[in-house]
Amino acid sequence: MSLRPQLIRLAKQIKRHARQPVLWGLVTWLSLLLAAANHFLIGFHDLWSYGFLGMGMVGLMLLGWTIGSSGNAGAFGDLLRQAIDVLPEARLILARDGTTVYANPGFQRLMPHAPGKAEISGILDLLDGPDAVAEFKRLRANAAVGVGDHAEVAIKLSDGTREWRRLSVVPLRKPRGFSLWLVRDISARREMEQAQRKEFRQTFDFVDNLPVGFFSSDQNGRFRFVNQTLADWLGVSPEMARATGMGLSDFVLEMNDGAEGVMSLRGADGKSFDVFVRQTELYDIHGRFVHNRCIVLRDGIEQGEITPRRVQTAPHKATLGYDPRVRWLFKEAPIGIAVLDLDLKVNDCNRAFLKMLGRHQEAIVGRALFDQIKAENHEDASRQLGKVAMGAIAAVRFDVQMATSRGRVLTVSVFAGHMEDETGQISGLVLHFIDATEQRDLELQFTQAQKMQAIGQLAGGVAHDFNNVLTALTGFCEILLERHPKGDPDHQELQQIYQSGNRATDLVRQLLAFSRKQTLRPKIVDISEVISDLSSMLNRSLGETVQLRIEHGRDLKQIRVDTGQLEQVVVNLAVNAGHAMNGEGEVIIRTANADVLEPIEQAHDTMPPGRYVSVEVSDTGCGIPPENLTKIFEPFFTTKDVDKGTGLGLSTVYGIVRQTDGYIFVDSVINKGTTFSIYFPAVEDDAVPKKIEKKQPDLFDHADLTGTATILLVEDEDPVRLFGARALSAKGYNVLEASSGDMAWEIVQKQGDKINLIITDVVMPGMKGPDMVELVRARLPDIKVIFMSGYAEDVIPEGIENDPTIHFLPKPFKLKDLAFKVKDVLGDV
Repeated sequence: MSLRPQLIRLAKQIKRHARQPVLWGLVTWLSLLLAAANHFLIGFHDLWSYGFLGMGMVGLMLLGWTIGSSGNAGAFGDLLRQAIDVLPEARLILARDGTTVYANPGFQRLMPHAPGKAEISGILDLLDGPDAVAEFKRLRANAAVGVGDHAEVAIKLSDGTREWRRLSVVPLRKPRGFSLWLVRDISARREMEQAQRKEFRQTFDFVDNLPVGFFSSDQNGRFRFVNQTLADWLGVSPEMARATGMGLSDFVLEMNDGAEGVMSLRGADGKSFDVFVRQTELYDIHGRFVHNRCIVLRDGIEQGEITPRRVQTAPHKATLGYDPRVRWLFKEAPIGIAVLDLDLKVNDCNRAFLKMLGRHQEAIVGRALFDQIKAENHEDASRQLGKVAMGAIAAVRFDVQMATSRGRVLTVSVFAGHMEDETGQISGLVLHFIDATEQRDLELQFTQAQKMQAIGQLAGGVAHDFNNVLTALTGFCEILLERHPKGDPDHQELQQIYQSGNRATDLVRQLLAFSRKQTLRPKIVDISEVISDLSSMLNRSLGETVQLRIEHGRDLKQIRVDTGQLEQVVVNLAVNAGHAMNGEGEVIIRTANADVLEPIEQAHDTMPPGRYVSVEVSDTGCGIPPENLTKIFEPFFTTKDVDKGTGLGLSTVYGIVRQTDGYIFVDSVINKGTTFSIYFPAVEDDAVPKKIEKKQPDLFDHADLTGTATILLVEDEDPVRLFGARALSAKGYNVLEASSGDMAWEIVQKQGDKINLIITDVVMPGMKGPDMVELVRARLPDIKVIFMSGYAEDVIPEGIENDPTIHFLPKPFKLKDLAFKVKDVLGDV
């Protein structure tokens, strides 16, 4: 059912009651809930779901337009836009002439086009190959005639990498001719499918070129599959054998009554030869016939005789006893094969199985198969194999986890079938093992990436809005504290407000760290010095009953990190370790160089080989239960009591480490302790970061922060702009205010020659900060600029971020931070 009629009616009601703030609030949350329901409950799996979301989103925009037309666009319209902007998928609305009506930030991320270029032409520039261009043109043509459609296309990014996107277009009925385009990143799924196709091709090629014939047939004996070897013997192509409805009986010349399964065949060329045929009928779990599987052995063709070797069986024993070529086929197969008796002991196995587990034959053969399978899989594996052993089903597939000799845990797909003796009784099992670890990891990484991306987008969006609120809150509080110094009756209350604002700032910083959208100031550091400087504070935090031991490695490589964030990581882990020991025990921090020769895998992360510097934080506490190890880095997960933890601590640590291109792993044993191991890439040369902030001098608090320059302050949030203007005016500066990029451009056109510095927000409705700066630079090429944002510094376009005349001030900032930054940029400090 479409939401669009209901939303339009609701919009009309709002227009009639636009002055009722309670109704505004109800409609706002209803609209947000509708958008959230589309994303989290329905997902985006087909055109119907996309259409449903599209109508919901258009409904949000109509609400904003309706309220705007009544003169109340303000904060409500901004909130609606932000509610759409933070959704993770890319969205683009086009008018009938192809111009862009709306494009959310996700579109630029998934379809990065050149600045100033139309979004729709930007898509064309990214498409990789004529097939992708043809698919895109087909979508545009269908959208023009009101037909929804979708396609999967390859794109080529600026760094030369190739990725895949799913483009879906939903024509909008009103306004007619408008269309909604949605873009999703499907690169991980395409890679997984490609890996599966490669595996299937290898298996198919293996079967197709076996040194024995193989075919399957339906209940009437007609070929359904013929491998190339058998087709060559019969003198026909595999395709012809299937298409013409042939069966093996069409080639039988004579049956040998003396030996079951031995017969003479005549090929299409008229030559006859003897074969031995072994047939197995396959039924599904409901007892319905599926197909016949037949192996055809041909021996002694030069002598014109057949010498098949039958399967030799003993009670509860099963081995492969065919001729040497079959034995070679078993031993050299590219997938693991094991032959079991009915007691599920391994009678034989091939080289691929031994190589998969990294073990010698004597460690496998003669032992129970379950010795190689993780205990948690025993029950399911026993049940599945029991069905095959009892003849309830002919074959079964299931997954198990198996440990290698090096301790690595593999996810293995097992294909099990039974063997029969000469009387037709089941005498053993044949198991095929395929290492599915990489495929399963890709699936888990893809699922985890989608979940974390959605939460990260939400966290980043919330943090951005809070940063604006906190900038104004703490800023005005500072202004009031200057008017009400110590001794004033109101000073203590204002100080409490200011401290609460700082605590909220720390919480927002944690959200940004988790979502990896925080602003980092990386520099090359010696990790030993950083940790040594923290020792005194750590001792105070851990208390007298917890011992702290720090062990530094020799000749440590340097690393490139944000020192403040690194300190936060170490302190967080050390304090957590102290809590895990209930205030008694020992916390050990070790540093060392680490040369990683093979990939290290844990949970959803794989660390590639390379040179690293490791930091280990160990404790002798209670340990972490195995069921929690995969969850500890997820946001808001905590085992502490209510009101005693936010669940953001370890997720913050994880976000900081990964944003610094590092890796973090955890090992824990119940009642013995836990070790967190962090690996940072080692710096091999004296290279410095592209951009290093000047360190504020020790005289920061006593510096003269006054000035007389003219500053253009551009900020769409009224409280933030008002605080900035008052703070700078109080320092003597002449401040020109603009609430948008368009208004700022008008001021530059009129008073550009008087402006010494531009301070502008990055993300604003309409013309964004970087776009406005590029426009101003054409008129004032030497103008100095300070960007400010509640997002990370990487929201600044790459083309201008390395300009020495452009600087960055993250929100929330304090009054002195702003004044010092201005003084620094103007060159007066």
